[in-house]
This record gives sequence, structure tokens and C-alpha cells, in this order.
Amino acid sequence: MTCLLALAVLFCFRELVTNPTHLLVGAHRGGENDLTAYFLPALDLPGTAIAQGKFPSWNPHLSLGSPTWGNPQSLLFYPPNWLCWWLGSAAASWLLVAHHWWTGVGAYLWARQLGVRHVSALIAGVIGAATPYAIAHTAEGHYPQTCVMAWLPWTLWAFERFLASGGRRWLGVSVCLSLSFLGGHVQESFYLSLLLSGTMTCCLVSRFFSRDAAVRADWARMTWYWSLVGVVTIGLVLVELLPTFGNSQLSVRASGLPLSLAGDGLKLGHWSRLWNPQVESVETSGTSFGSWEFCFHFGIVPALLAVLAMWCGRQRPGTRRLLLMLAVTVLFAFGARSPFFRFCHAWLPGIASFRCPARALYLSSMIIAVLAAIGWDSLWPRLWDARPARRRLAHWASLLVLGLIVWELGTFSARVFATIPPTALRRDSSISKFFRERPSVDRVLSGMGLYDDREAHQDGVQKVLGYEPFMFLRCALFLDALTPDGSKLDPGGFLLPSFRDLHKPLVDLAGVRYAIMPADQPPVAGWKRVATGTVPAEITQPNQLNQTLSFAIFENQTVLPRAFVIGQVTETSNSSQGTKLARLLEQINPRETLLLPQDILPRDSDRTPFAEASIESYSNNEVRVRASSSGHGYLVLTDLFHPGWSATVDGQPTTILPADIAFRAVPLAPGEHSIVFRFVVPGWKAGAIVSALSWLAVSLIALRSSTLIAGRSAKESAQRTSNVCSTNASTST
Repeated sequence: MTCLLALAVLFCFRELVTNPTHLLVGAHRGGENDLTAYFLPALDLPGTAIAQGKFPSWNPHLSLGSPTWGNPQSLLFYPPNWLCWWLGSAAASWLLVAHHWWTGVGAYLWARQLGVRHVSALIAGVIGAATPYAIAHTAEGHYPQTCVMAWLPWTLWAFERFLASGGRRWLGVSVCLSLSFLGGHVQESFYLSLLLSGTMTCCLVSRFFSRDAAVRADWARMTWYWSLVGVVTIGLVLVELLPTFGNSQLSVRASGLPLSLAGDGLKLGHWSRLWNPQVESVETSGTSFGSWEFCFHFGIVPALLAVLAMWCGRQRPGTRRLLLMLAVTVLFAFGARSPFFRFCHAWLPGIASFRCPARALYLSSMIIAVLAAIGWDSLWPRLWDARPARRRLAHWASLLVLGLIVWELGTFSARVFATIPPTALRRDSSISKFFRERPSVDRVLSGMGLYDDREAHQDGVQKVLGYEPFMFLRCALFLDALTPDGSKLDPGGFLLPSFRDLHKPLVDLAGVRYAIMPADQPPVAGWKRVATGTVPAEITQPNQLNQTLSFAIFENQTVLPRAFVIGQVTETSNSSQGTKLARLLEQINPRETLLLPQDILPRDSDRTPFAEASIESYSNNEVRVRASSSGHGYLVLTDLFHPGWSATVDGQPTTILPADIAFRAVPLAPGEHSIVFRFVVPGWKAGAIVSALSWLAVSLIALRSSTLIAGRSAKESAQRTSNVCSTNASTST
């Protein structure tokens, strides 16, 4: 069955099969997607750092810097991603294909666990592997979501085994749920955990109020085992969970997203996409087919078979539970338009931390796959088993249905997938050569079109704007202050502001020495044009007319050094929060005063004037600075403030203060000083120890269980052999 699933998956990904060394992308936007823009650099960074003998705990290249450990989408602790560290990020395309196949295997086993025949379960496997919603997200380059998706049916299969065994088979749920979390996109794993917990709560309540004493007695044991699932799962993922939770409290989503953002889900007009994924209406015209978040489509044949399960298979074990789970996930996907989602947003912790509730359709798609298998399987007793002569016809009919499903889903896949050779990605452009000839720690202001994040990673350049979904609040506030009205800056760098929209003193403070602008950018005071030229588009499609983009590189004539000493301080009040703090920053001159929450130097001390400090070495996890201070003052390093950073002055530990909202400052006494900043992930030791011990314990339990099962099977086999021998002896006698 796994081989048949592999063939079906390869048919859906035939574009990559015919071009095995290419990158898998979407057919829209010329091949640009999240894989090429974000995840290829994210997969390259750990391998590059490890090759240099360093662990990539911090990434200085985007948005003033951010931690990689504790950012789920940095893809550090998911074992399949480690292949990319040695094989290169180009292996990501085939890893995506492998995860789709793994999804199908999980859906097949889940259907089998529900009592479905092999051939019907294969229907579930094919639909699960190539369900349109997941295919669409893969085309968009949502790499971690595809990794998470692969473990959804496996977790649901393990959950069915958990229920069938009265909770004794709890280990599989913990392992599958943990791997889902480590896959890199927490949202779907969180939704899955809530769905399973809600289902389990309903099961426990029904058992608690059952009239059967044996069922009531089972309630306590099931509660214990489900609690064990939660504890073990947390232990397995604590190495990633602990830093991620800490960083989430520092992010723009720490206090939750408002309903207007968190509840942006499906619209009523999206119902029409159930039978035509390309249909547009007045209500959905703002979200074209390229907006994969709202691909409310499961395939025509799978949807019809799932409807069949509602009528013919609703009496089968587990079917009603699946129908209820499907209703819950679809209602949730409509976001603020659904009273159910509004209730969850108001009362369930964590729901407000995520946007786009339509991602619950990942779960809906997996449920549809198994319901389709149940629907087809329900026809067997009615049409085929009643007449044994027709059983062969039943298998041919099943092959026909499988063929229709593969054809339909394969056609959908062919329409949304494309491939590009790795050489199609822009490399060694004239902009890249410019910065490679001038290596420094100074920052660059650029949009994605002329100089993207992938190129910045390769060239060792730090961009002040970059596509980072896990945005920290301090970074967001500072970037907000870069434009006087706070409305003209795109933190991701997809839309580049003009010079007149920027607050120049804060651009100087951020250490932005160069700005890459379109060639028609008019000259502005304080900026000097130092280079012009053309670059190809981000992706150059083979056999197409090459598009070129004209650019101009401007040098900032008044940029501040990345490290400097300053003595004068303006203290912020405790009540200054959010945008008020950003507006306060706009009012100061960063060359004359420093914005601090508290001045910890002696009040009556002589203060040092502004002076440049020297950065002696700069790496991902460590920065060494030498500074001279004629009086008391602060050394400021214009990298993002984060509690994981520690500092020493002349070998003695010192305090790091958040300076000018986003940066780091350490107090200095008069004299020459050597300052060292080091980054250590908060709580990493505790998380790593607990996770290591948890995985060790889980491995030992699994080994013991497999040994017991093997011994029991051998004993049963020996008993059957003995019985056969006894029967033969009696017959001979």
C-alpha cells in the first residue's frame, strides 16, 4: 500500500519528478514564495553556523537581530530538517514530497484503525497525501506547515488507538504530537491539541455519567492516561517550547491579537470553492486563488464520498465523532464570522495569539480523507458483500474511484505547482558584489525586489527590514518610529519607503549606512549616490525574457557607528508604552541623549560626550567591543535588546539596559574598557535536559513494549503449532 501511495504522490508532484534537481515552487508570481524568500535561508543558516563550529542561537541579519532558538520557524529541532544542513537547502523540495507521502501513510493507518478495508483505506491515504488545501500551501512555500501536516493523521491515528485501548496506548499520541510541534508551525499543532482535548473531555464526561458501572470506573484511568499524554508531550518538546514561550511574551502578539486580525477567516462566498477552487465572487474578490489560506476545497470526489459517509456510514464506530470534529473545524475556520470562533477567541487562552483561523482546514482536510474512505467502505455490505459474485467487480470499482481521485487531485496539483532550477534564483548580482567588496556590520535598507533576504544571508549583510514572522515588540516599535506617521513602513521589506518618508535621525541611529533604491529615486540631503546599475528579477524563469531592475545605492553621510559611548540620558516613565514610547523616541537627538527606562549611573557624575566605539569582532552569538569613556556613560550597541544577552566589562558581569527602545546599553566608568556581549538561550539547559531524559524514557518504554509484543506473538505462535501437532497426533491415532 505504501508503494501505491508513493506512486500517487509522485504523480501529483510529477513536475518535480521530471526535474529532480529543481526547486518546487508555485506556478503563480513567477515562482516567488515563502520557500525561496524565507525558508531556504532558514535551512541554510544552521548548517553554515555548525560548519564554523558555532550553534546558530542568534540571527543578526534581519530586523535588528532575532533569536533562532525559540523561533519555531527557524526549523532547528525537527530531525528531517537536519538533512538540509549536509545536503543543502535544495533538498527541501524532496522533503516536502516525502512529508506528503508520510501524511498519506498516516491517513491510511487512521482509516484502518477505524475498521475500514484496505482498499478503502487507500482512498484515505491518497486524499490525505494530496488534499488540495495542503497542496496549495506547499505551492506557496509554507514549508513548516507541510511538516506539521504530515503528523496530523498520525496523531489522530494514535488517538484512536488510545481510545480503543482505554488509554493504555498513550505513548504514540505524545510522540506524534511532539513531532507535530517540532515541525515548525505551532498554530496547527495548537489547534490539534485543542481538538483532541475537547474530544477527550466529551468522552470522559460521557463515561462519568454512564449507567454502566464498568464504564464509570474506566473514567479515572482514562483521565490519568490523558494527563500523562500532556505531561510527556511537554517534556519531549520543552527544549523548543521553553524558549518559544519566553520569546512569545516579548513579541507583538504577547497580549493577543484583536478579533479583527485573529478572526480573519473564511467568508460566506468561499462556500462556492467547494466545487470550484477558482471561482470568484464579490465577497471573495479580495482574496484570489493565489491566497491559499482560503482554499476551501477538498476535491469533488472526496467531498461526495464524505457526504456518503454521513448517510451510509453514520452508524459505524467513530463516524459521528469525525463528523462532529469536521463541523467544529469548519466553523472555527470562518473566524469572526462564526459565533463559535468568537467564543473561543474570548475564552480559550492562546487562540488570540494566531491569525488566519482558516488554517484549521488542515484538520478538516484530514477528516474529509477518512470520511471519504468510510463512505466508500459503507457501500460494500450494501452492494458487494450481499452478492459474493460481485466482489471482484467491487475491487475494479474501487480502482476506478482511486483513479478518479488521483486524476482530480493530480490535475489540481499540476495547475498550482512549478519548478525552477537553483540557478534561477538571483545570485552574485552587482549589488551583492558591491557589499562583498565592503564587508562591515553596518546595516542596509532595501526592499525584497532589489536585494532580498536570501542574498543578505549569503553576503553576510544585515538588513534593517526583513521578512520575519516572529516580530519582537521592541523591534516593531522602533521600526514604527522610523516613519513620522508610523504608517508608511513595511517591516517585511516588501514595500520600500522613499527617503522623504523616513525619520533620518533614527535611520542614523540604526546604523543604516546604505540604502538600495529604485534608480529614479531623487537625491535627498544626507544621502550620496555611490553606485547605480541593474539586477535581474529575484527569479529568472528559463526560456523567458529576462527582466532587469534599475537601482541606485545611496550612502548615508550622517550614519552613527554601530557601537558608541554617550553620557546624557532621558528617562522614560513607566506609563510610556507602545506607540507613545515610539513617539517619544522621535523627539530626541540620538547624538545628544539616550532613552533609558532608568539611569543607573551616579546622578552627580561627570558624563562622557558622544564618542565612537570599536567593534573588534562580531559573530552570531558574541560581540566584542572596545570603548573609551572620559566620564561616566553608557556603551550602546545597536542590536536588538533580548534577555538572553549578557555582558561583561573588563571581565566583570554587568547589567544590560534597553536603550532607545530596541537596543542594548551597558554602564561604563571613565577609562578604557573591553566589553563582551554573549547570547545564551534563556532556559536552554533545563529544556534540553528534560527533553533528553523524556526522549530516553520514551525510547525505553517503546523498546520494552515491542519486546513484550514480540514475546507474546512468539508464545501464541508456539501455542498454535502445539495445537496443530496435537490435532494431527489425535487424527493419526
